[in-house]
Amino acid sequence: MKKIVALRSLTETEIERIQNSETEVDLILVDNLEACMNEIGNADAFIGGITLELLAAGKQLKWVQATSAGLERYMFPELIESSVTLTNLRCIYNDQGGDHAYALILGLAKRLPRALKQQFEGVWNSADYNRVDLAGKTLGIVGLGGIGYALALRGHLSGMDIIAVDPRREDCPPEVSKLLRPDALDEMLQAADFVACCAPHTPDTERLMNIDRFRQMKSSAFFVNIGRGAVVVLDDLVTALEEGLIQGAGLDVYETEPLPAGHLLWKQPNVILTPHVAAGGTEDVAKRREEIFVGNVKRFASDEPLENVVDKEKWF
Repeated sequence: MKKIVALRSLTETEIERIQNSETEVDLILVDNLEACMNEIGNADAFIGGITLELLAAGKQLKWVQATSAGLERYMFPELIESSVTLTNLRCIYNDQGGDHAYALILGLAKRLPRALKQQFEGVWNSADYNRVDLAGKTLGIVGLGGIGYALALRGHLSGMDIIAVDPRREDCPPEVSKLLRPDALDEMLQAADFVACCAPHTPDTERLMNIDRFRQMKSSAFFVNIGRGAVVVLDDLVTALEEGLIQGAGLDVYETEPLPAGHLLWKQPNVILTPHVAAGGTEDVAKRREEIFVGNVKRFASDEPLENVVDKEKWF
């Protein structure tokens, strides 16, 4: 019987489903690091936020299930170089992320920052709104994974021309007019009216969107990020906004979270900011997470291929 240690990572429903299934595993639930260290020495698998200390103690570990889609806190060299299989929660947030990115694009196109400011000030002024129609515009998507493709579907329905950059995807979906490799990112930035970053944080994407990249964009273009905060240099984004290199931005993730109270982004008139809420927090997502956790425990117990296996060298 395989031993699985879970550190503060499973809901009562997930625990109940595992324990009531016919899966033969020894599931050990711990709620602190000390208890985890006492149990992980002879464990076959671990569910939770693995650390270097836990990995070193888990001499028999074969599998680690991450409790998030993003993996930056897991990607230390010892885990990458180990033979331990890592799985994550990618794909459970696809529609939520796509909806949120699309909402930011619509909000920017229809000048909602200005409208809300006028609403709170009790001002009626319909002059000089300079709204943007989405139909006929080009949407550039950085990262055509699950969330990026969900956004592509929404943009396509609005009549937008979709260009995407992705390092791994080989097939170009019918909704996407052009699929480019990462070395053609500047080409996409120069063509796009809206640029949406849906990429994970990896060594290749860290600080990807810097001042040089913003200079490649049209001065009339908008930038959106719902991927990972580390992908965008925030000070460079502020410079791009203040110098008119781009027209506006919508962000859900940031280099530093929470975004510091005095940060200049708070006062930008052409920006929409949300506090890292694009994904999660709904009953549907909880059910999807449950299916990954419970399903992977069953697969591991039966020596079947696991779902959402991560390429540790690439961080996704």
